[in-house]
Amino acid sequence: MATSAADGNASAQFRLGSDLLRQGRREEAKRRLVPLAEAGHLDAVRELAWSASRLAHTDARYEAEAEHWLRREAQVRQDPDWLVTMAQEMRCWASGRVTEAEDLVADMARAGSARAAGQLGYWKRRDGDLVTAVEWYRLAIDLGHRFSWRDLGSCLATLGRYAEAEALYRERAEAGDAVAQHELAALLHAQGKGPAVRTPRPPGH
Repeated sequence: MATSAADGNASAQFRLGSDLLRQGRREEAKRRLVPLAEAGHLDAVRELAWSASRLAHTDARYEAEAEHWLRREAQVRQDPDWLVTMAQEMRCWASGRVTEAEDLVADMARAGSARAAGQLGYWKRRDGDLVTAVEWYRLAIDLGHRFSWRDLGSCLATLGRYAEAEALYRERAEAGDAVAQHELAALLHAQGKGPAVRTPRPPGH
């Protein structure tokens, strides 16, 4: 009974804190939510982390608070890769912490995080640095990232490194991957080595 009562009290405190946050009464909300978050209540941690991060997008005064609770969220989730999500947010904060975010994720990738390596590949590709993107995507694949091969192939093709892209697609195509078969056929057609590839229409069309 005592455990049930404690759980019920925590739920009530969380609901009240969340309601106060939505009313813009942040300091009152924190008095309800911070004890829960410090005790490991994931929903309370998330409320504190993401409400602070949204504010940090336009007001640098909230950045330290957002970082604290986003790091706490990774701890409560028991998921170190969650810090990649924090780094994504950091790049959007008012002070523009792009370099710090990328350094954090690079350290994670070098320590063995496939998600971090894939994220760096995405950032570098989006920023137009395809050569560096290729390096990070290759590391992501080596670390077991499931989807980076397609992004890597696209980067290689854009760089004109067709033989590398073809070898990448062919290995997976010959293993029966339908997406890789399509990408390989499209790559070969772009080089004049095969017929045009039709994109399958969704069912019912």
